[in-house]
Amino acid sequence: MRIYFCSDLHASRRCWKKFLNSWRFYRADHIIVGGDITGKFIVPIVEGVRGTRSATFLGVERRVETAQELATLKERIADAGQYAFETTPDEEAWYREDQARIDQLFRRLALERVEEWVAEADQKLARTGVRVFVSGANDDILEVDEVLARSSVIEDPNEVVIDLEEGLQLMGMGWGNPTPWNCPRDIPEEELAARIETVAGKIDDPSRAIFSLHVPPLGSGLDLAPMLDDYLRPRLSAGGAEMVPVGSTATRDAIVKYRPLIGLHGHIHESKGIRRLAEVPVVNPGSEYGEGILDGAIVDIEAGKVRDIRLVSG
Repeated sequence: MRIYFCSDLHASRRCWKKFLNSWRFYRADHIIVGGDITGKFIVPIVEGVRGTRSATFLGVERRVETAQELATLKERIADAGQYAFETTPDEEAWYREDQARIDQLFRRLALERVEEWVAEADQKLARTGVRVFVSGANDDILEVDEVLARSSVIEDPNEVVIDLEEGLQLMGMGWGNPTPWNCPRDIPEEELAARIETVAGKIDDPSRAIFSLHVPPLGSGLDLAPMLDDYLRPRLSAGGAEMVPVGSTATRDAIVKYRPLIGLHGHIHESKGIRRLAEVPVVNPGSEYGEGILDGAIVDIEAGKVRDIRLVSG
């Protein structure tokens, strides 16, 4: 059995298209996105004079004049995991007057992107024989789960146990420990531990289980992120950004207790790698979604054992 695992696509349309082709490119039997599928930013494209439009994208003011230029700009915005929003100066000002309006717009754009992705998956992966697992994680609003549930090919492993072949099972957990940003699925470590325990208790044989837990184990080497100051800016030293472990004690305790076949994680984009915890291989493929690069891990399993793990990018 070959599994292709990636995480933290954050609405990057280019990364999603690569994911849909990953089963063929890597000859995988199962493909998994371990959460964080929605984006973080809206890019207003504002009407100007004589049919022009302007937007600030990646810190650069951009002006387009033709329909083709507009389409290209919107494609670049989507590939970077952001949401283009065509608007007028008056409408943009109306949104900026009220954060609740912006939040409502963001939810609509985020769900529309996920709906597009589900439709693409249903069209391209039906009758291929590949199994597709996608779940929301701490950055994703709960309504994402409802959209995923409407897919005819995508299975959502969040907080459930799914049977695979050869007596293997997959469990997922998209909830995460607290972050400075108070994300939709950030919860205290105690609650996260209880949720993991509830699902793990349904597994037949933990040694034949794949734990897809979004947040990596604390202190595993897969959870190093920049230390932030009081303004949520990275703290810098002579050697660059100061890095600190920010993983989950609940994830760590679950892996140490249950000793699954493998742990698949994401969440910390900068901390890609393959490590071992309590003799269990744990993996974080990292994420470069903003550049349209899909980072992933190929896991080969034979006779109930992990035979090989490789990090790949494309």
